[in-house]
Amino acid sequence: MKQKKKLLLTACVGGALSVIWLAVSLFSREPLTSLIRPENGEGDRKEKLEVWIGEEPYSMEVTVRERPKTEAETAEELQKAEDGMEILFLGENQDLEHITEKVNMPSVYPGTDIAIQWYLNSWEYISVDGTVKNEGFTRAEQVEVTAVLSLEDQTVSWDRTVWVCPLENPDDKALIRILSWKMEDTQKEDTETVELPEQAAGKSIIWYPEKDHTWLMLAGLTACAVCAMMLGQQKEEEKALAEREKRMKLAYPDIVSRLSLYMSAGISSRKAWERIAAGYRNRTSGPVNEAYEEMCTTLYEMQNGVPESIAYEKFGARCRLPSYLKLGALLSQNLRKGTRNLSALLEEESREAFENRKAYAKKLGEECESRLLFPMLLMLLTILVMVMYPAVTSFQT
Repeated sequence: MKQKKKLLLTACVGGALSVIWLAVSLFSREPLTSLIRPENGEGDRKEKLEVWIGEEPYSMEVTVRERPKTEAETAEELQKAEDGMEILFLGENQDLEHITEKVNMPSVYPGTDIAIQWYLNSWEYISVDGTVKNEGFTRAEQVEVTAVLSLEDQTVSWDRTVWVCPLENPDDKALIRILSWKMEDTQKEDTETVELPEQAAGKSIIWYPEKDHTWLMLAGLTACAVCAMMLGQQKEEEKALAEREKRMKLAYPDIVSRLSLYMSAGISSRKAWERIAAGYRNRTSGPVNEAYEEMCTTLYEMQNGVPESIAYEKFGARCRLPSYLKLGALLSQNLRKGTRNLSALLEEESREAFENRKAYAKKLGEECESRLLFPMLLMLLTILVMVMYPAVTSFQT
């Protein structure tokens, strides 16, 4: 209840204040006859007004312009700008009698609306952007500078005589400018060779051809080639390893089924192993299979005195596949602890291996289908072009 009372009280107070404010705004306002303009420098101001034309009200936005400067204010601002012209013009130079660095000649006085027009009796020593061309100077040159400052209808003239002087203790950038000027000056005559200056501003100059950075490019290309070769070799090794594992996976069901068949007939694991290895060695044709090669290596180890159980474990470790590790462990455990149902375990392993082989063959088939997808898309695009081209050409004709 307290919460409802608070809400009701808030709504009543807010509504009452809104109604009172509306009444005041409607009945207390008086017609306007003028608007106060902003002072000069405050900028224009926008006012939203309501205009009654007859009995109809209309909304209107009016821009109230700032008050223009008086003649006295304009004259005062021009006088301030004229007083600051020397500092503005000099820039980093010491005074008007020693102009060695770039001068400032802006078209508008900073921070104001005062326009500036520059007039020089000669643009040979000072360019339009204020750059001082004193690279080959041996003595100071006189230049008459006039700046006309304009604001509204009033103008003020700033006249000065400046002296463009040779560079004193030039820095490296100034020396580069001097050398550039000297190079242009030495090539004015028709000569077969260009003599390089040996001195500039009292400093000795030694010229060398630009450093040849071709070795960097060759080193980079060599590094890229080595990296590419290493990556390529790694890819080839990974591909060869994948092919090896593929052949061994496909050969595993056949090996397990033969072992199961021989051992079910009462032949020992070693004899069965020897018969399978002998059959592989005595073949007349066919590709090399790493699984059978590892069986032959295991047989050689057993013939050289390696215990049979250890030889089977090494066989599984060299093959590095879970199925072969499991087979080596089964044969080794049978020799060490004795397992009566080894034949049954091998038969079960053979059935599981054939099922895995079917699943693996299905996976290989799906990979082939995905590889053929891009050539099929290219063939589709070719057919579409062959079908659409005559239709498009017939439309154009």
